[in-house]
Amino acid sequence: MVRRFFIPAALLSLALVLSACASRGEVEAGRLAKEEAFKAEDDAKCRSADMTPGEPAYEACRQDLAAKRAQKAEIDYQKARDFDRVLGGLNDL
Repeated sequence: MVRRFFIPAALLSLALVLSACASRGEVEAGRLAKEEAFKAEDDAKCRSADMTPGEPAYEACRQDLAAKRAQKAEIDYQKARDFDRVLGGLNDL
């Protein structure tokens, strides 16, 4: 009787672990694709301002865009964290 329960439980656990690994890989691939898209977008913005790669102005433009994106990501993270805190606070009522 124990064997009938143990084998399906072990297989289910293994399936869950393997599916989590696949999801992590997909998340990483999505993150890398998004990062490449940001780089291409930044390059296009700086080139549209008549800057060429290698010039100090181009490098400053790219750094400025990266800093703005990082600042926006931090603000978005703080908003999400605050929203989660508000929802978590509702559970105390």
